[in-house]
Amino acid sequence: MHVLRRNLNFFIFLFLISLNFNNYSYAHMRGTFSSAKDAKNKSLELGCQGIHKNKDKWLPCKNEKELHLYLRK
Repeated sequence: MHVLRRNLNFFIFLFLISLNFNNYSYAHMRGTFSSAKDAKNKSLELGCQGIHKNKDKWLPCKNEKELHLYLRK
């Protein structure tokens, strides 16, 4: 019985973690652009200031922390 409860808790934990990652991935997909112009337009649409670059993609807002705050509104 104890093993069953521990396994159930583990699967619930994995499920909750997967929901969190999916939310992050979805938010990030909506906020990446190939061009600075598209990122600037999204920045204006979201109401945040500036744009920033992450690897080869442009993102709205001055940093990623601010971007995720605006995407979750």
